[in-house]
Amino acid sequence: CCTELVSGNSDDYFECLQDPASGPVLVGDWWLQRDVNNGEMFFEDDAVCGRINSAALNSRTRFELWNDVHLGMDLGLFKEFSVGYDYRALGGGSGGYLNMYLRVDETSTAYYDCNLVFNIPNAVGTGTLLVTPETVVSSARTFSSGDANGCIAGTTIEDYLAANEDAVMGVGNGELYTFALNTGSTGQDNSGSEICWGDVSIKHVDEAGTVYATTFEFTTLV
Repeated sequence: CCTELVSGNSDDYFECLQDPASGPVLVGDWWLQRDVNNGEMFFEDDAVCGRINSAALNSRTRFELWNDVHLGMDLGLFKEFSVGYDYRALGGGSGGYLNMYLRVDETSTAYYDCNLVFNIPNAVGTGTLLVTPETVVSSARTFSSGDANGCIAGTTIEDYLAANEDAVMGVGNGELYTFALNTGSTGQDNSGSEICWGDVSIKHVDEAGTVYATTFEFTTLV
């Protein structure tokens, strides 16, 4: 099991993940398909799609964008996240959305201290979800029941950074992701939802102001 290597040598972990028999399908920058609860995922024209085919609560698909570039990165260096979507069929739940996981500082070992949620329009059609430090958050959730500490719906990434000047990106549980794309949500009947995602780009700057872009390719291994 690849998870046994999380706390060890990261190269060994990545090599394990590249083996389809070990679990997820990974191409280029890392991504992990998780939580296919009463749903299905499929590939189509450089996109990865989630379809929910059950009325059971918590039915969803979830695509985590894994790499170690953004993990632990100063939140102030984040500039932009963009993803194209094709919302093909509406369900009964909240539809499609992006999770962005943050921690108050690099010493935090919580799964996350703040989970920012950015929704796509809950309507059939195509478009691009663009998130910048100034984008208003659709909803927000803290991992513990303590002080929200700036993790509040209706605010922005800039606001969270103002409340937590040492904030960093990414989860703190030993896994390697900051962003996740979801079709369907927990605690809801999401039956009938179908969304395809593609053309993911994440931009950040270094201390000198140089802009870097990380892209994700959704396809199958051959």
